[in-house]
Amino acid sequence: MANMAAPTASSAGSAPPRALPGTAWRPLAILAVGLLILAAAGYASLMFGAVRLSPGDVWSGLTSADDVFARNVVWQIRYPRLLDAMIVGAGLAVAGALLQGVTRNPLADPTILGVTAACGLASASLIVYDPQSPQWAIAIACVVGGLVGAGILYVIAWRGAVSPLRLTLAGVALSAFFGAAIVGLLASSRTFLQTSLGFLAGGLYGSEWRDLWAALPWFAVGILGAVALAGRLNILALGDDVAAGLGLLTDRTRLLVLACVGILTAAAVSVAGLVSFVGLVCPHIARYTIGHDNRLVIPFSALYGAILVVLADLGARLIIRPAEVPMGIITAAIGAPFLLYLVRFR
Repeated sequence: MANMAAPTASSAGSAPPRALPGTAWRPLAILAVGLLILAAAGYASLMFGAVRLSPGDVWSGLTSADDVFARNVVWQIRYPRLLDAMIVGAGLAVAGALLQGVTRNPLADPTILGVTAACGLASASLIVYDPQSPQWAIAIACVVGGLVGAGILYVIAWRGAVSPLRLTLAGVALSAFFGAAIVGLLASSRTFLQTSLGFLAGGLYGSEWRDLWAALPWFAVGILGAVALAGRLNILALGDDVAAGLGLLTDRTRLLVLACVGILTAAAVSVAGLVSFVGLVCPHIARYTIGHDNRLVIPFSALYGAILVVLADLGARLIIRPAEVPMGIITAAIGAPFLLYLVRFR
């Protein structure tokens, strides 16, 4: 009987219950709607800014070189900014989904747990030291900062085993410490003071192709790692004792997850600065719409994150046009009430 029970437990841990008959279409339908919303938001992002383009102008700028003005506005300014917004949103949302899965804490988020601040501190340190640092160097600094921050978080949370509660509490403390260090560093540097507000609040003003190419390889590594770890997160959700009984190396899994979180967050911070709450909101929306299977939560979180940041960036350009506000102010305005809702009702 014992031999018969073991495979059953293992299969239950690695593969959540199948969808009821007739509901298999639901994720595909939601995916189609989400992609349509993202496409519409992206096209609007190409239309609006300091100068408004008509839908025809955008299409002409995308497909033809005859209209030099529209071509330059679309291809050199707005299109790379749109792609940057998509990878920033997707990276932060997936990082949040990973953190919520590994800590089993619905309030987990790269900003709340200090990973965003660790990346930001590394980036700010490099730029203050060398204001002419190339974008690829800033991206590498962010990755190093994210991995170091994730490693510190892991070490502090370790006491014979990694406790999700200690992991969360350590992250909150590190977030406060790294955030204070960033503010102190920026306040002491006059050369960086002009751009410090945009960096601290988070935004995509001035982002261009070089930002995308510098962050894209790290984003790809982080996303591939997250997808590969999705099944292990499903097992980890059963509890450490059950997961260990099914043969999962729980602490190693947490370490790998934190490394992916550090890389994804670094890719986002290197482009947009300290954008907050995307990693908190989007995984919850994903679980509400398609369930708790991390193999679906991770890609849908990426989709919702891309939509959220594209819309937030569009709003940042329209509120006080032709000037713009930091995009992170809008994500914070959405995420802060959502955090209060989770604290009060969840």
